[in-house]
Amino acid sequence: MSLCAATVSLGVDVELPVLGITTCFTTNRASVGTLIDEAFGEWRGTSPTSDLRVGVSIAVHGGTEGADNPAPVRYLSTDSSRLLVHSHGSMAVADARRGESVAYVTEELVADRDHFRTTFLEAMVFALLAPFDRHPVHAAALVHDGRAVLLTGPSGTGKSTIAYLAHTAGLAVLNDEMVWVQMQPMLRIWARGANARLGRDARLHFPELVVAALSPGTDPSGKTTISLGARAGSLRDASTSAVVCVLARGTRAALERLEAPAVVAELTRQLAGGFDRFPDRQDAVFAALTLGGGWRLTLSDNPHDALPYLKRMLESL
Repeated sequence: MSLCAATVSLGVDVELPVLGITTCFTTNRASVGTLIDEAFGEWRGTSPTSDLRVGVSIAVHGGTEGADNPAPVRYLSTDSSRLLVHSHGSMAVADARRGESVAYVTEELVADRDHFRTTFLEAMVFALLAPFDRHPVHAAALVHDGRAVLLTGPSGTGKSTIAYLAHTAGLAVLNDEMVWVQMQPMLRIWARGANARLGRDARLHFPELVVAALSPGTDPSGKTTISLGARAGSLRDASTSAVVCVLARGTRAALERLEAPAVVAELTRQLAGGFDRFPDRQDAVFAALTLGGGWRLTLSDNPHDALPYLKRMLESL
């Protein structure tokens, strides 16, 4: 019996091939069903690339989240196959060994739609899928002639700003934050809907962001979320090859080639929390991404200075 058939229905059910893996959602609130569709509906119509079927169950109850707003959410990974997500009144467990994520969340948390979606819903789904040969890599991603270009760098380097710059220049942007790398039976780069979260500094160089910052998309940190446009369905798994471009800060923009060991060293050095859950396969993934070496793109204080070098790199692929 498949997990979908074995899961007790909570009243609202939907099945979507997230990251190419059939994911069966069930919940007792139509509002959560709407959020599921907003978060993962872009996968509708994509053909699964795996025979796996996993389940995600979300039960909403009438508890509260305490005085803090937004409700603080914490994560605990007991091993590479399990993740615990919890707040004052809500809890979720993603367990890849059982092939399921189960959540018990408050109506108060669900009512904070964006907060619940990003900190709970998306976290428990992607934590469930990652152990199944979907290795998370902290990178913005562009696509050019069917090849993914992964822009990496520590938080604050400028990945989102360069992704937005590329978008304004008419280049195809997959994501500004994360991709997933599938290794078998062949390399495949997965991405999701393209958005950019841009800080206050970006408004100095992109005047249109001043107006956007007045919209509800601005979060308490002062960052503004900008949609980078709808992507064709084929861009969800855009590439079976990739090249890594390491972003760095400097006094002037510059572009240089890097040998594979140097790129791997940068990827390893920049590992952030949540991206280091799979050390047993990390070396193989980094080796696959750096075949033939990579690039270093140094950014000046003005992101527009990087555009000619970004185009030069893409044209050389």
